[in-house]
Amino acid sequence: MENAGFHYELHTPAGSPDCVVVLLHGSGRTEDDLVSFGRTVFPDGVLFALRGAVPWEDGFAFFRRKPDRQLDVDDLKHHAESLCRFIDFVFQETGQRPFLVGYSNGAIIAAETICQNHRLSRGAILLRPLSPREGEHFPALTGYPALLLAGAHDERRQPADAPHLADQLARAGADVALETIPTGHGWAEDAADERFSRQWLLNHWTK
Repeated sequence: MENAGFHYELHTPAGSPDCVVVLLHGSGRTEDDLVSFGRTVFPDGVLFALRGAVPWEDGFAFFRRKPDRQLDVDDLKHHAESLCRFIDFVFQETGQRPFLVGYSNGAIIAAETICQNHRLSRGAILLRPLSPREGEHFPALTGYPALLLAGAHDERRQPADAPHLADQLARAGADVALETIPTGHGWAEDAADERFSRQWLLNHWTK
């Protein structure tokens, strides 16, 4: 299925749905990449699994990087505007503001959509994140819930990257939690990403 320039797959739960989730994969991956994580963390969620619009390596990305691997900020902001339209489409379709779940490239564009219009989404889980607006003050994000999951041995991030983003979000008034997991850029072998995500949801939204 297609909307706002994005191909997506829809995954509905076996029982009655209790929330809606937009899944945003990392660079060189596809829309299938976060479905297992999404179903584990949101067992009764309606999952919108997006494919990035930019062909990248053997898969796709949500925005481009420059040859030196710096963020192409103009491209990021352009695609984030399209993603905001997709998130609004999800609301129109379901009547619910979705949670955003982004990994790496997907976490960065999720953070940018939060800056552009945080009222579109209900909260965000950002795995191996990086600030989309390094060194800038974010717009007011009063009370916006966000969980950041960093890897202690992440070969693609500097140790200060996730704390910097957490500080930007907190200074803007967001309700931020930051956890650093003993893993690299990939998934933690002990399913710590899923465990912290589930606990964060329980802390914020009592079923």
